[in-house]
Amino acid sequence: MTSPNEPRTASLYHADHPAGSAVAAVDPALAAAIVTATLATYLVVAMLVPRSIVVMAAQAALAAVPIAAVVIHRRREPGSPGTALGALGLRPAPRRFFVAAIAIGATTWYLNMYLVALLPVTERQVRTLADLVDRPTLAAALVMFALVPAVCEELLFRGILARALGRPLRLAVAAMISAAVFSVYHLSLAQALPTLTLGFVLALIAIRADSVLPTVIAHALNNALAILMSRNELPAVTSWLARHPVAALAGCAASTALGIAITVRRPDRADRLTQRPTRS
Repeated sequence: MTSPNEPRTASLYHADHPAGSAVAAVDPALAAAIVTATLATYLVVAMLVPRSIVVMAAQAALAAVPIAAVVIHRRREPGSPGTALGALGLRPAPRRFFVAAIAIGATTWYLNMYLVALLPVTERQVRTLADLVDRPTLAAALVMFALVPAVCEELLFRGILARALGRPLRLAVAAMISAAVFSVYHLSLAQALPTLTLGFVLALIAIRADSVLPTVIAHALNNALAILMSRNELPAVTSWLARHPVAALAGCAASTALGIAITVRRPDRADRLTQRPTRS
């Protein structure tokens, strides 16, 4: 947190980049317009394209529309700080955020398994989601449901929306709003709570790091592990988790909490002085 005498700019109030680095996030109003246009395009694409390619095509829309919107905006407003890549959150981040991302991505999926049990979902709904990732080959499932969403969804929900909200709003408020939008976007009761919690912690990272590079890693790792466990590709791990549920839950909770603590910790003066300036 800044002191009462410090300006509440995004670079000082939330991010760890050195003072004087350009604030690369887009304006909140523009972010809202981009998210609305992107989700509308996503729905149209999902309804029109063949079922065999609907997942990849719809995900591509999540990235294509924000990229196009940011590029067009930057050309019309050449005086805007940062570049198109910076506005999308594709900029360097301090190393500690990558550590936090791994700690969170490797364990949050397990915690979310327990959250699903709290929702009034039927066995059929859960089975439908499982079948979705079990039907393709392993490589195809990892690409479609781990790698591609990690890139495309992060650009929109964290790169554009969360970072934009992080400029005028407090960290937790901005993260929760973006997480709620991310949860609603999935249009699935079975995924509502897990995507809300995952979206919240990813937004914390994106806002504090002013970058989506760590959140892409966390998102991909989270989804990949959930897919591998659903398909029973790691039988030794599955067996250990089944035999030691309390230890597994405690360990995963501790790892996720550590990642959050690393994320929200404000760097001291020595940290700031040793950081190299980043270029947006």
